[in-house]
Amino acid sequence: MVTVRAGLADGRGRTVPGGQGPRGHVSPADLRVLSPQECLSLLEPGGVGRVGFTSGEGIVILPVNFAVQGSAIIFRTAPDTLLAAHGNGPASFEADRVDEARREGWSVLVQGHAHVITSEREVQRLENGTRLEPWAGGARDVYVRITATRISGRRVGSDEPPLPGARR
Repeated sequence: MVTVRAGLADGRGRTVPGGQGPRGHVSPADLRVLSPQECLSLLEPGGVGRVGFTSGEGIVILPVNFAVQGSAIIFRTAPDTLLAAHGNGPASFEADRVDEARREGWSVLVQGHAHVITSEREVQRLENGTRLEPWAGGARDVYVRITATRISGRRVGSDEPPLPGARR
């Protein structure tokens, strides 16, 4: 685990770690690299994130609501979407939580390979075992799993979770 301390000049050439600097400006906060286990713990409740993949038109990044299963990311999509069409290939997933007022939050990146889940037994298990409910209307019965090959993350500010209602 690496911690980088940032400071702010106090107007007299001295660095003041954290707190307020000259004229009441909030100083930069600590930036901490997260372990893969810490990253998965932050993702565990699910929520909304973004899936990135390469299509014929270039790099595409789309929002999804997701669940975590072990170290894999699970999301649902409709059969006629870009996510379904590119559901078998390299993919990245990113989620974050930000509290702009407190100038703190975290970001997690999962890199790996996406697979459309075709086994009816596995789909049934996911339907019963996750709280994954798509926000978008229509049939979202294609399940996709991103199997992680690399998990990384960063946190800025305190180790406390952002306030409820913070921008996601």
